[in-house]
Amino acid sequence: MHNPAAHDRGLSLISRAEHGGCTVAVLSGELDITSAPALREQLLGLLNPAASRLIIDLSAAGYTDASGVAVLVGTARRARLLGGWLRLASPAPGVASVLLATGTRQHLAIFPTVQGALTGQHPDTRPAAAQAGTGRRAAPARPVPAPAVRAAGSGELHTAVTALLAHADAWRDADPRRRFTPALQALARACAGTSDAALIRAAQSLLSVLAREPLTHSPQVAATASRLRRLLDPDPGPAAGLPAGACPGPGAMF
Repeated sequence: MHNPAAHDRGLSLISRAEHGGCTVAVLSGELDITSAPALREQLLGLLNPAASRLIIDLSAAGYTDASGVAVLVGTARRARLLGGWLRLASPAPGVASVLLATGTRQHLAIFPTVQGALTGQHPDTRPAAAQAGTGRRAAPARPVPAPAVRAAGSGELHTAVTALLAHADAWRDADPRRRFTPALQALARACAGTSDAALIRAAQSLLSVLAREPLTHSPQVAATASRLRRLLDPDPGPAAGLPAGACPGPGAMF
């Protein structure tokens, strides 16, 4: 069964039934703040009292952030309520790093292979980089080095940051614990300055927090975060254009 997630980067889910009432779901693409809501519904739809054992194959997932991890943990909670379980298998390098940073091992069992997850034997307790080596090669962990951004053009970066800061109210509403406030303040200061290197560092710092801390879903937050991350990624195609504007002052919104 193929269930494409509502995500323009092509996140998709393919599931198959295994013996013993177990379902294996293969995720392909990127599990982030943009795709998380749709994927949550799809994964929960795979669970029912007669099929409450779910394995998620992450070998083809090139990226996740903390919002994606929250979907996995929430799905595991539903599986347990139904008398089953959820196991992760074959996380790719970038995904394994985020699983480690967010402490997901405390909530979910991670296995080096799907077969290991099916049998429940030998969950992987190695460091994240060693875990990831059992899966397919994926894109490097984000954020990526600064030269990739310079290749895209500093003007595009300023435009993307300006669009993000213009939705600071949405970011604040999606972050009631204010975990992102220091990173957003640093980004605003860098945008008001003249150093492209400082702006790159601030943008990467914000994305680093996003990889560790989930946000309440918001279309504005999802769009601006995804655009910034794609600009920092050397692999995807060019980001869609948005109207350029002057960067707000660093103290204007936070």
